[in-house]
Amino acid sequence: MQTNISAVMSGLTDYLDIFDEILRHGHDVYERYPSEFVVDHDASTQAHCTFRHILTKATGDLDELPEVKHFDIRGQNLWLVESANAIVRFKKTDENGVSSNYPTPQALAFDEGETLPGIPVEPTRLTVGYLLDQTGSQYVRSQISLPLKGVGWCAAIIPNASRDDEEAAWYEVTKQTRFSEV
Repeated sequence: MQTNISAVMSGLTDYLDIFDEILRHGHDVYERYPSEFVVDHDASTQAHCTFRHILTKATGDLDELPEVKHFDIRGQNLWLVESANAIVRFKKTDENGVSSNYPTPQALAFDEGETLPGIPVEPTRLTVGYLLDQTGSQYVRSQISLPLKGVGWCAAIIPNASRDDEEAAWYEVTKQTRFSEV
């Protein structure tokens, strides 16, 4: 398992725009829901609806790629990116890349490094997430995080339309821990 942010993100370079598009699609579809429906939605319902759109797009887009394999392990949808030896899941996350919902047993098993049935080589486990503003309505960014006991690191994806040709497709946004927080 690789944990170095530069090495992991370098291995995922060809997939970053795809991940960003999948996440933004989920949010964009939810934003088109009629206001008379969403007025009754709490943050959990919004995240669930958004996730269903993300899951549909991810299945359609990623399952077509030759070096990506989809796994449904005990209800958790994961994609193995073979060339990067990384396995990803999609989630709503906070600014540190930590999943913002109540962790299911499957999510805890993923974060804690339990064996994943059917996965031949132990890949780097990553959360591909989206961050909304404090109101929960505006899309802030797509990001990838390494969930080591919370988060090992977090990297923001720079949308393709917002970056120069030679600019990196990501930058680190890992929150630095102060000594008093340790």
